Amino acid sequence: MTARIKKGGTRGTLFRDLAKMRLLDAEVLLKGKRYEGAVYLAGYAVECALKWAVTERKETIYLDGALETHDLDILLKASGLDHYMSEDSKIRPLFSALSDGWGPQGRYSGQRIAAKEASLLYNQARQVYTWVIEKSL
Repeated sequence: MTARIKKGGTRGTLFRDLAKMRLLDAEVLLKGKRYEGAVYLAGYAVECALKWAVTERKETIYLDGALETHDLDILLKASGLDHYMSEDSKIRPLFSALSDGWGPQGRYSGQRIAAKEASLLYNQARQVYTWVIEKSL
C-alpha cells in the first residue's frame, strides 16, 4: 500500500514529470483511437504543467494545498502566467477553449469524440502545455 501524500505535500518537480508523461500517454491513446482518454490526458498534462509552473515561478518546492484543484483558470492565475496569456493572441483562445471544454462537464459527460475533433483538441492542449513550460523556465 502506498503512503498518501498530505494536502500541499506534492513536489513541483513531480507535476513537471507527470505533465510530460500524461502528454505522451495522450499521444499513444490518440494513435490507438482511444479519443476520449487522449483528450482527458492531454488536458491533465496542461493541469500538471500549470501546477509545476506555480511552484517554479514562486520558487517553492511543494504546491500549496489550496491549489490542488483541477480548475485550469485558477492554476493559470496562481502561476502568474495569466498576464502573459492575455497578451498572446495565439495561445489565449486555445487555453480558453481547453479550460471551458475540459471541466467536469466535459470530463464526465461520456460523450464520444470523433477522431478529427480529438486530434484537434490534443494538438491544442499540446500547444498550451508547451507554452506553459516555456514561459515557466
